[in-house]
Amino acid sequence: MRNYTFRPLTEEDLPLMHRWLNTAHVKVWWPAADKQIALMERDMNDPNVNMQVVSLINHPFAYVHDHDARAFGLPQYADLPHGARVMATFVGDNDFMGQGHSVGYIDAYVRNLRVKHPMVAVGPGTTDTRTISIYRQAGFMNRRLASTREGRVVQVMTHL
Repeated sequence: MRNYTFRPLTEEDLPLMHRWLNTAHVKVWWPAADKQIALMERDMNDPNVNMQVVSLINHPFAYVHDHDARAFGLPQYADLPHGARVMATFVGDNDFMGQGHSVGYIDAYVRNLRVKHPMVAVGPGTTDTRTISIYRQAGFMNRRLASTREGRVVQVMTHL
């Protein structure tokens, strides 16, 4: 098992996040980099949101965040138990794609969350088969298809 480290996202990381959000493989699922950066800036001081930069051997390569499933009234997570966390993530550095790092750091991150929380959920788009496969490899199981406020259909998956 690789030794992935997680540290809080800071304002100094925002240029890196902007660069990653503008890479082709990220912007397919995380569009509008400027909007995403504005959301990150807004949520940096929100105690309900935990935003982390993922590194391997002091090299940052991914972003992950989690929040209470009920914190933002998202309909796709309304049925989750009290205390459940929702997470989302992306690999920003192309050099870390296709090497199993996603499964590795997601597994490590979820293990940390599960120490304090009864469940962790994700909601990838139903057409994002690569991400769904990665989450399955990290121990998530399909829970149900659900619609977001914007009308997109997502595959809600949970790690029990």
